[in-house]
Amino acid sequence: MELKVLIVDDNDMILFLHKEVLEMSDLSQNPLIFSNGKETFDYLLQTQQSEDAFLVLLDLDMPIMNGFGLLEHLSELENSKNIYVVIVSSSVDEKDKIKSFSFSNAIDFIEKPLTISDCERLKELPFFKNN
Repeated sequence: MELKVLIVDDNDMILFLHKEVLEMSDLSQNPLIFSNGKETFDYLLQTQQSEDAFLVLLDLDMPIMNGFGLLEHLSELENSKNIYVVIVSSSVDEKDKIKSFSFSNAIDFIEKPLTISDCERLKELPFFKNN
């Protein structure tokens, strides 16, 4: 089983920055990039027969399908238990944090931007050590 890392954000600068941080921290050398929740869901739908695990670094505020929309749809996937979501958002609203953790796939909430120390902390989580 391989762990695939997905970055989901509609801001090109954030996508670039987060990709660089992931590579520098050695969390992922080849993260997959998506600009909204629908693109991400479509990809995960195509890979639901896979035994791979997915770490999704998810922004909340995006066009087409926002982060909460994606979280709502993840339960439809056969492999949803292999999808771990870390919200990476500029939101400082406590309601967003509470709502995020109401979804079983959400394992963490990080305020933008993602840092190397955030990545080091993520590597210590049980799901990462098992993949």
